[in-house]
Amino acid sequence: MHKLVMIVFLFYFNSISLKAEEYKLEMFFTNNFEIIKFPDKSMYYHVSGTGVWKDSYGDYGNMQCYGRILESKERSTNLDIFCDAVDQNNLKFWLRLARDSDQTDAGVGTTTYLYGEKKYNKLVDKKCIYASKIFGKNAIVNQKCKIN
Repeated sequence: MHKLVMIVFLFYFNSISLKAEEYKLEMFFTNNFEIIKFPDKSMYYHVSGTGVWKDSYGDYGNMQCYGRILESKERSTNLDIFCDAVDQNNLKFWLRLARDSDQTDAGVGTTTYLYGEKKYNKLVDKKCIYASKIFGKNAIVNQKCKIN
């Protein structure tokens, strides 16, 4: 009986350790847009944004992002943004936000962590899902991902 209890305990312990941890990141931006309008009514947006963020670990900080949005009536809206973030302890991480959607002001895409210092190093190469909504010059982005 003692061996059976030990086997059940080890199985339970291993199944807990195999569960993925969920990591959440909330970002709040104020953006500036420079726009080029093309004759076919498509538009190119150069985006620069500054913002603040907080995560599910209790960390928070500032973020700076640059990138582009290409909006087309015939094709989807394509977004490609790179960000540099720093936390309250001066540790940094860098990420990329990408998405294709049928809307410019909202959508679902992927976040890829490019680099990370110290505790953020475990996020490098992780692909996460995010949802975003733009309100004029402001935007909110909520991201979730599984960390092993």
